[in-house]
Amino acid sequence: MKIKKAVIPVAGLGTRFLPYTKAIPKEMLPIMDIPVIHFIVEEAISSGIDEILLVTSKDKKCIEDYFKPNAKLEKFLRDRKKIDCLKQLKRVPDNFKLYSIIQNEPKGLGHAILLAEKFVRNDYFTVFLPDDLIFSKKPVIKQMIEIFEKYKKPVAAIEKIERKKISSYGIIKPQKIRDGLYNVVDIIEKPAPQEAFSDLGIVGRYILPPQIFNHIKRNQTNIRKEIQLTDSLKKLINTTGLIGYEFDGMRCDTGDKTEYMLAIFRYASIKKELTKKFKKEIKKIFRF
Repeated sequence: MKIKKAVIPVAGLGTRFLPYTKAIPKEMLPIMDIPVIHFIVEEAISSGIDEILLVTSKDKKCIEDYFKPNAKLEKFLRDRKKIDCLKQLKRVPDNFKLYSIIQNEPKGLGHAILLAEKFVRNDYFTVFLPDDLIFSKKPVIKQMIEIFEKYKKPVAAIEKIERKKISSYGIIKPQKIRDGLYNVVDIIEKPAPQEAFSDLGIVGRYILPPQIFNHIKRNQTNIRKEIQLTDSLKKLINTTGLIGYEFDGMRCDTGDKTEYMLAIFRYASIKKELTKKFKKEIKKIFRF
């Protein structure tokens, strides 16, 4: 069973990055010269995904435009012999099918995923939350697909969460399979630290079965009239089962200003042509 489809919810308002996000989608925040969404799509394609659905809003057309060819710009660069610039332009992934559907109101992650039902049909599929940018040697979704192929169960990416941040995550009750791999016995959404089952929280990568849609349809909205995903994941535990996987990689929550800056630093530190100068300049900054 090959997993070939990805759903990427991008309809969020990005209020933590106002006023920038008043005009520019948060998914287009630059990590130096590349927007966040580029990294997400690149991870998907590198993992064997060839169909991607953006659950988007009517104000975010520029995300789709980013992945479309721009013949006029390419001609300009060729005519001016700006070969290096043309090479940079060619870094934008285009070897996949891109679809979109509008989420008219921000009704939660569960609702966003439900909108993908016709796109997914009867296939297992991946979900990427684009705030979570993960630097890794092997793409995280590819790591998770390998787990799925072995255990034939849905998979959620997990990581150890600092105690002070536990109340911002869905926290699992784990049953160990081996180091870094767990059967999920239960999930509690955004608990107080003293109420948490563990320090293992679910982060923004999933492999889900088509049965998830029926579970979402039966969910109740929360106090903010949103349909969240956690209740549906809990139902999967009792049907298909659910595996929590501690991935190999470094995650940065680019929806958080501090972690967004860390993502830029991390990216600069692994770019060979920038590393030496970058480290030198950083030392100057933190000398004071």
